[in-house]
Amino acid sequence: MSSEDMLYHLAKEIDARVAAVENAATAGEALPLVTDIGAGLGAVTVDGSGTLVSIDLDRDAMATQTGASLAGHVLRAVNRAETAASRRREAMIAEAAKEGDFR
Repeated sequence: MSSEDMLYHLAKEIDARVAAVENAATAGEALPLVTDIGAGLGAVTVDGSGTLVSIDLDRDAMATQTGASLAGHVLRAVNRAETAASRRREAMIAEAAKEGDFR
């Protein structure tokens, strides 16, 4: 195989790897993540980037909480969801990059 052919094939492999990583990043951003708030209060949903989408609260469970405790539960759940979404997206990107590893 000539040097030009080898370079061409290497460039094709690099292009495919970059496309796979970009696709994984896009898929990771689009995939929502739902996290339980705890104490039977409901759930928070973030998108794949960790941006808050919704907070669903159970009215009956809310009545058993003070404002401060409810806020604390919700804030912790949002933080957990943001972190989990970010880690999941990073793992998807790392997996896509690893699959194309040709070293």
